[in-house]
Amino acid sequence: MVTDPVGLKKLRDILTKDYVPLRDHGVLFNNRTAVLISSRGEVDWGCFPNFDSEPVFFSLLDHNIGGRFYIRPKDKGLSVHQHYHGNTSTLVTEFTNKDGSVMTITDFLPISGEPEIYFSEIHRIVRAHSEVTAELAFEPFGRATSKHIRYDPGNGYVIRCKDRAEYLATDLKLDVNKYWLGGEFKMSPGEERTIVASYGIRTPYGLKAFHTKERFNETQEFWDSWSSKLKYKGMYTDTVKRSAITLKGMFFEPTGFMCAAPTAGLPEAIGGIRNWDYRFAWVRDTAYVIDVMVSLGYRAEASRFLYSIIDRIEHEGRIRTLYTISRRDRQRETDQKFDGYMDSKPVRFGNAAAKQFQIDQYAALVNAVYIFMKNGGIVNLHMWRILRKVTTKIMKFWYLPDNSIWEIRGRQRHYIYSKALAWKALKDTEEIAKSIGVVDDLISVIRTTRADIKRSIELHGVSGPEQGFYAQYYGGTSIDASLLRLPLIGYCKADSPTFRETLRQIESRLMKEDFLFLRYDIDDGMGEDNAFLLLTFWYIQDLILLGDTKRAHKGLAKLMSMMNGTGLLSEEIGFGTHEFLGNYPQALSHLSLISTIMKYEKARKGSEHKSKKPSKTGTSTNVH
Repeated sequence: MVTDPVGLKKLRDILTKDYVPLRDHGVLFNNRTAVLISSRGEVDWGCFPNFDSEPVFFSLLDHNIGGRFYIRPKDKGLSVHQHYHGNTSTLVTEFTNKDGSVMTITDFLPISGEPEIYFSEIHRIVRAHSEVTAELAFEPFGRATSKHIRYDPGNGYVIRCKDRAEYLATDLKLDVNKYWLGGEFKMSPGEERTIVASYGIRTPYGLKAFHTKERFNETQEFWDSWSSKLKYKGMYTDTVKRSAITLKGMFFEPTGFMCAAPTAGLPEAIGGIRNWDYRFAWVRDTAYVIDVMVSLGYRAEASRFLYSIIDRIEHEGRIRTLYTISRRDRQRETDQKFDGYMDSKPVRFGNAAAKQFQIDQYAALVNAVYIFMKNGGIVNLHMWRILRKVTTKIMKFWYLPDNSIWEIRGRQRHYIYSKALAWKALKDTEEIAKSIGVVDDLISVIRTTRADIKRSIELHGVSGPEQGFYAQYYGGTSIDASLLRLPLIGYCKADSPTFRETLRQIESRLMKEDFLFLRYDIDDGMGEDNAFLLLTFWYIQDLILLGDTKRAHKGLAKLMSMMNGTGLLSEEIGFGTHEFLGNYPQALSHLSLISTIMKYEKARKGSEHKSKKPSKTGTSTNVH
């Protein structure tokens, strides 16, 4: 059954409020921040200088008062297509009519191979392919009341707002309003014009100071060089490469952390209240990052992320659920006075999940170290000492209730997923100890505790009068799609009776559209939700374990068909509408997409290898 929590009519009504659908956005990266650009040529989200700074452009969250920077043809009857320039983060927005291309805008954030150099600049190169009248509006910081606009003829405009400033370098003479500046300009076929927005500049210097051509070439070379090192060879290589480039862009160079998404406050259901800030590094993501980046050949990013997390933990003497990207204290959750994307509020900056108790976060760190070690990474005695402390903590509190992987904002419960991840962490610790030759009394305690956890789950976590299934939490009958991961971490076999029944329950109760799942079926008091994409990939990986590669391929094909034209994925997909929802682009969606493609490719090649073996009659068959 397909549910439609928004309703197609309501969705159409909302879209008339001038919000561009999330899927109609490309994203620019430079390993310090990101910018979203809509198919209307509008920069409607951008924080400077860092991912977690206050936004300069944010009309995505409030079309009435949010800051924006758009360039587009005055003719609104044109078709629009966005694509990336090769294997880079340079975005091309092309406006066309029935006769062909009218105008293109090439946007990029400069990036250098020197990690100490960074730019808080948006370079926009406008090219006319026919006679065109374009319009421009520049309104950084939104409808703030304390703006001061300075014009320097021939060089551009500086807009100051309290202690911040944004400079628009242009030779255009624009109209100046209290809050913004803008105007129209005509272009002839073949004409090219460059406009640059730069954060923090209080003195106008002119366009030449930004060296757009040099910065463009340097940026192209950086991305071309980085993407050429991708090791994956197989099906969907282009999809894997685009996802890898997206993930690289979400690393924050100064700390080595990866943000879960570069946006904040985007709704998981239109008009709903699940509007969180994801501009943080979650410890839970560490294992996924290490696994995927090492597998793709990018060990430098993987090892730096892992060691940066461990260094922060050691420095603070504790494990947090999430960490600020830039080490600035921005975790406190506050509601912003914005209307919200498509009237979805409250819009939250900061994230209260930072104070939650989540057992699987501790387990994820151990799992990350284990994956790192299995892929040739060095685990020395210093790291072992930290790992030993983490493992000891897990053994002390595995039996306590927590907030679960879903960070449920209600009373804590004994979630099965959390306890299974604790079991996995102890298994990984034992393997790590064996690998580095540690003989420790802790190992025997680990083995005993693992057995206790397994016994506890099987005794208290299995529901159902006949063939039982793993419930969401002890004593409950609700189901949780996170349990799709149980065979993926080796807790049980995919074809075990209890997991088979669990899978059946998840399919019947949570799969509201083929391959698209709700996270759970309890009422958490937060209203409507939609399809969380991570779950689709776990489901496909389960199908691979079960040998159903045909259905696994069908699921992969469906998910990739729902990606937007620039090859990006959001956190969630709307049931029925397939609209992008949640924060965007979402690291976990791209990490799990890559991981699933690689597992499918391995299974496919294994199947082909078996089919090519000579039979008793000397013939072979091919199942593909």
